[in-house]
Amino acid sequence: MTQLLYAALLLSVVALSEACSCLERHPQEVYCGSHIVVRAKVLSQEEYARNFTRIFNLRILKTFKGSSRLNRTEGVQIYGSRQRSLLTKAYTTTFDSLCGVTLTNDKVYLITGRIWKGKLQLNLCNWNQEWAEITLRQRIGVKRFYGENCQCQISPCYTRRCEKLKGCGKSSGIHFNSCEWRHSYCLENADKTACSWRETTEYKNCTSAAMP
Repeated sequence: MTQLLYAALLLSVVALSEACSCLERHPQEVYCGSHIVVRAKVLSQEEYARNFTRIFNLRILKTFKGSSRLNRTEGVQIYGSRQRSLLTKAYTTTFDSLCGVTLTNDKVYLITGRIWKGKLQLNLCNWNQEWAEITLRQRIGVKRFYGENCQCQISPCYTRRCEKLKGCGKSSGIHFNSCEWRHSYCLENADKTACSWRETTEYKNCTSAAMP
């Protein structure tokens, strides 16, 4: 019976091979919606075919958000002479079609995720990217500006409860290589009545280069 159940699940996954799709969100939105944001090195990983789970063993190099939550996750270990360094586990599915994440051993990543049933869960809709590819402004964002400006609305809101501050509309679509994505943050004004894109030097250069 159990084998039949897993076989049926496997067939359903194959049928949904194109099922994983995510709304493109600015890194600031992903940061604000995540329980955990860290810079971490992938030490090793295991796959378990029985429950379609991939487990990453991570060394936490820097915690930008959620340190207290992280300390309570399943598999966390404290190590080092001063007991200040962390090892933890992160979980994902082995199926790309169900938004499973693929990471490479011995590489350092910016990892964002949520805690579910005491475990750090990762999926393709999170922001998981090699640290070497993170731009200067994105690094400053995760260290400071993203977390300070979670009340700013970036993606359109279509519900009746759109309570966040407006002003950072999608000028040309927020996508992976857009100027806003790579080189800017959406910041509240001094009166906390609206938000706008910070026009960093890199952002100005990017938008100028994009003009015909």
